[in-house]
Amino acid sequence: MAIISVCRGTKSGGKALAQCLADKLGYPLLGREVLQEAASQLGVSADDLVEKFEGPPTLFSRAATLRKTYIAAVQAALSDQMISGDLIYHGLAGGFLMRDVPGVLCARLIAPLEMRVQALMMEHGMREPEAEAYIKDVDESRARWVKTMYDAEILDPTHYDLVLNLGTFSIPEACSVITKASQRPEFEKTEQNLARFEDFRVTSHVRMALLDDMGTQTLDLSARAEKGIVEVTGQAPLLNTGEVGNRITEIVRSVEGVQGVVLKIEWFDPYP
Repeated sequence: MAIISVCRGTKSGGKALAQCLADKLGYPLLGREVLQEAASQLGVSADDLVEKFEGPPTLFSRAATLRKTYIAAVQAALSDQMISGDLIYHGLAGGFLMRDVPGVLCARLIAPLEMRVQALMMEHGMREPEAEAYIKDVDESRARWVKTMYDAEILDPTHYDLVLNLGTFSIPEACSVITKASQRPEFEKTEQNLARFEDFRVTSHVRMALLDDMGTQTLDLSARAEKGIVEVTGQAPLLNTGEVGNRITEIVRSVEGVQGVVLKIEWFDPYP
């Protein structure tokens, strides 16, 4: 039993592979639904949320804060589905949304450009140059997003446990390879892995809560939970230190599953 994330480029067969894995293993299948849940929690449309994920990254602005909030909302919605320990996820940025969670099998599916172009031409009636340009544009946009948000190269194979080429493997063959890999001890549904998934759930909801609050969303804060104890790190202005610290603690404690809060914040004077 395992949590499997299928990462792929546009029209690289990821949805078909995810469906094959879900049918073979009997696991729940999650894709765009997690975006819809996150969008519902934020009170925005799923299309708007996708745009923030795939649009040109923007730093040092309200847009950057909004993007971080959207990402945190998707992680929170995804983490709620992970705690059972059985899941196939093929939505946006799966490998990077869960990159810090041990026990998750991340597989990247690639395919020759010709195969991807043909898929677009057949499904959407595009001409070959149009389809090729579309794929290039989307791939470059996603690569820029990953570079900005995670300082990582999306094509770097070290970010994935498996990279499978549909120019070599058929969907059923790739499905069998991933199924076999999911049976390794590292990905079993052990008490230890389930505890890690719960830590991820608490961490995700804490980060979402801090970004959702007007008083803390602009602060440079991060959080990590371990066995119910949440450590908050980052920087915050020295003004009203006690009030800000109390507010952070209050927000964190409001999240289900939090048993304690440790603040390790670097307070700075905004007017030295």
